[in-house]
Amino acid sequence: MKTKESIEIKRKKITKWPKVAIIILNWNGWKDTIECLESLKKITYPNYEVIVIDNGSKGNDADILEEKYKDYIEVIKNKENLGFAGGFNLGVNKLKLRNDIDYFLLLNNDTTVTPDFLNKLTEFIEANPEVGVASPLIFYYHQRNKVYSCGGKLNSFLFSCKFYKFSHKEPQKNLNFISGCAPLVRKSLVEKIGLFDENFFTYWEETDFCLRAKKTGFSIACVPQSIIYHKVAQSNKYLSKRYIYYMVRNNLLLAKKHAKWYQWPFLLINFFLRNWVGYFLKLIFTKSYSAIPSIFLGTKDFILGRYGRGSV
Repeated sequence: MKTKESIEIKRKKITKWPKVAIIILNWNGWKDTIECLESLKKITYPNYEVIVIDNGSKGNDADILEEKYKDYIEVIKNKENLGFAGGFNLGVNKLKLRNDIDYFLLLNNDTTVTPDFLNKLTEFIEANPEVGVASPLIFYYHQRNKVYSCGGKLNSFLFSCKFYKFSHKEPQKNLNFISGCAPLVRKSLVEKIGLFDENFFTYWEETDFCLRAKKTGFSIACVPQSIIYHKVAQSNKYLSKRYIYYMVRNNLLLAKKHAKWYQWPFLLINFFLRNWVGYFLKLIFTKSYSAIPSIFLGTKDFILGRYGRGSV
C-alpha cells in the first residue's frame, strides 16, 4: 500500500525537470534556423535555454536571428567557420561550468521538433543513468513516414557503420552511435571524456564521440517516442565536393582512432569498394564530375595527417 509520503516523493521525481541547454549551429542557413526555432517555441518542456552559434556565416544571419529572437535565444558570433565539431564545442565550453546545466542538446538547425520530444528524451535518460547519449527517432522532413536514423552499430569485422532506418517500439540502448542531428548529452559524460574531436571538423565526429563514451562504460540510446524531422545535408549537399572529401577522410580518421590492428586489411578493402568505387560510380551516374577529385584528396590528406578544416 502506497503511503502519502511515497506518493509525494514520486510526484517530486516526475515534476523535477533537469535543465537542458539547447545549442544550435547556424552556417548560412538563417531560414532553416528560424523554422527550427519556431518549432522549439512550441515544446512543452519547462526547463531549457537556447544558444545559437553563428559559425562564420557570410551574410547577416546572426543579426537577423538576434533581432527576431532577442528575448528567446543567446547568439554567439564566430568570425570563421569552426565546423560542426568546433562550433558545438564552443557552445558547450561556454556552459559546462554552470552548475544549473544538466544536459546539452546539440540540435541541427535544419531540423524541426515535435512538442513533447524533449520530455520523452529527458524522462528516458533520467530513468537510465547508464545512458550517456540519447537521440530522438529522426524522420525525413519531406517524407514524414520515412525514418532517417535511429542510430546504428559498427561491424566488428569490417569496422563499417550500419545505419538503422526503421522504428523500434521500445528504446534501444545497445547502439554504437547515433546521428548528430539531436543528441542529448549528459553533462557528466562531457566532464569525463571531453568534447568533439575537432580534427574531424564535420562528419563522423558524433560517431567518434559515441565510441569514446562506450569505452568509458556509458550506453548510447535512441528513444522512438521522441520524434524530430531532418531536412538532410543542408550545409554540405549530398555528393558535393565538401561532402565527399570529409566523408572519405574522416572515415579513415575514425578507423585510425578506434579500429583494431587485425581489422585493417578488411577495413581497407571495404573502404576502397565503398568510398573509392562506390562514390566514383555515384558521381558518374549523377554527373557530379567536379567532386570526383575529392575522393582522392580526402584520402591524400588523411595519409599526410591534414585534419581539421579541409582543403576543399
